[in-house]
Amino acid sequence: MINLKLEIDDEVREFNLPENWDDVTIGDFVKLFSFNREGLTTIELSVKVINILTGIDEELVMMMDVNDFQKLVEVFDFTTKELDAVNVDSVEIGGETYHLKTDFSQLTMGEVISIETILQSADGNLFKVMDKLLCIFLRKKKENGKLESFKGSFMSRADIFKNAPITKVYNIFSFFLTGGNTLEDNTKDYLENPPK
Repeated sequence: MINLKLEIDDEVREFNLPENWDDVTIGDFVKLFSFNREGLTTIELSVKVINILTGIDEELVMMMDVNDFQKLVEVFDFTTKELDAVNVDSVEIGGETYHLKTDFSQLTMGEVISIETILQSADGNLFKVMDKLLCIFLRKKKENGKLESFKGSFMSRADIFKNAPITKVYNIFSFFLTGGNTLEDNTKDYLENPPK
């Protein structure tokens, strides 16, 4: 994180700014994809991104000196670059280790319904609901070494997952990003033509 002091309206204010994707939480990443960008100018879009990633009120951003604003925009240049996906099979979040469920050919009805409901709520935009989807994809291991079975109560973990760095879990979504709607198509086929 970068510590930045700016004078805004005759008052010196201090802000912590992310300097790369490692400093961006899942919660903030979700927010970046949850607002309507339609009709926004480049400057308005920059103001929104600054607000989301720093918590600086949009009104304060608008009160900044133009040169200070430009410096701030330059700090967030990393947001225009691709986020690298690093393959992992487990992540530590909130002091707990969660393991990635990788066998998407063996989904339970609860998992299928939850995934479809979550994706529908976001009009298919994975980035809007990453924190919720992680509740399905990340599991703790039981004493016997197997992943715990999915339960609806796992959805409460979304609040824990929101605070993790996006770089820890971005790779989990490569299945969807590279495979299109494979999972959605498979579950739809299954529901329409259940095995006899």
